[in-house]
Amino acid sequence: MKRTRRLGAPLALSLATAVLSTGCLFQNGPQAAFFERQSGSEALEAQLAGEALAQRKYSMRRVRRDLGSFRLTLEQLQRHGKAAGIDRFVRFARPYLTDRVDPLIEHDGAVSHPELRPFHAELLLSKAVLLHQIGDAGAVRATIDRLENEFASMTSMLVLYPTGQAVTLEQGIALLRHQTGGA
Repeated sequence: MKRTRRLGAPLALSLATAVLSTGCLFQNGPQAAFFERQSGSEALEAQLAGEALAQRKYSMRRVRRDLGSFRLTLEQLQRHGKAAGIDRFVRFARPYLTDRVDPLIEHDGAVSHPELRPFHAELLLSKAVLLHQIGDAGAVRATIDRLENEFASMTSMLVLYPTGQAVTLEQGIALLRHQTGGA
């Protein structure tokens, strides 16, 4: 017959003390203790790893492709003189910018994640080009200013310009200024 060993009182007491002391760390849930030790940007970067980071990149690529398609659609409508079609498309594109693009490029610390910086800049460039085609010069200027402020130290970063050219961010901003007439 096998004998089972009982935990000794000192071992049981130390185990109970350990459980109680760590329990205080998790009084707001196990996730709270982890994030309380990190700043907001560190917590965001911790979340943006693995699958979450891949999903954010995919979303940003998808929206960039959508903005490229919007640009081509507006060019075609303008080329064929379809004023009513342009008006309808602009009524569709503006909410898309507000609902889909702006949440991806908010000041939420995503720019601090090194792998998302080029995507963030590309979305801002694409948004500015589309806003130029829509005729919103003030929003174009604001977007250019935002690019220059947020990415001041990263002007040599390689990005895709909305036309598909790989350029440095500095060149992309210069192209945008040239394309929009110095906005």
